[in-house]
Amino acid sequence: MAEFLVRVKKHWMDDISQSEIDAMTVDERRNFDSRTQIGDIIVVRPDGWVWGNEECLPTFLVVKVVGINVADVAKFEEPLNEIYMENIDGEDVAMNRLLKRRKYQIPVAWVENKAQQGDSVVIVSVNAQKVALINSVIEKV
Repeated sequence: MAEFLVRVKKHWMDDISQSEIDAMTVDERRNFDSRTQIGDIIVVRPDGWVWGNEECLPTFLVVKVVGINVADVAKFEEPLNEIYMENIDGEDVAMNRLLKRRKYQIPVAWVENKAQQGDSVVIVSVNAQKVALINSVIEKV
């Protein structure tokens, strides 16, 4: 079984105004654009992982997916990066820039529905539900 820690609570920066966004420096804007979002898969852990007291509603949801190997879904905790070229001392060097803190996201509607039910842990054990959940994971681009 694999267990996903999924963000439920919106990021504190989600409510800032457009004028505040427009006033950001380039670095502040990159940080803003890369923030976590509702549905982001924060980490993937093996069955039986002991979650902390803060890894629950209203901020997070633990999704336990029965019969899924952690190695098969470990990619879900990757960030979204961009490779770009930068000239350093006359040589072009490939650099890595963070675009999103998490590259993979469970659909917001699914997460909000489960969170409204009030349980911090969701167990997905029916094969059709597992397939549907894994197939619904969004890869940000």
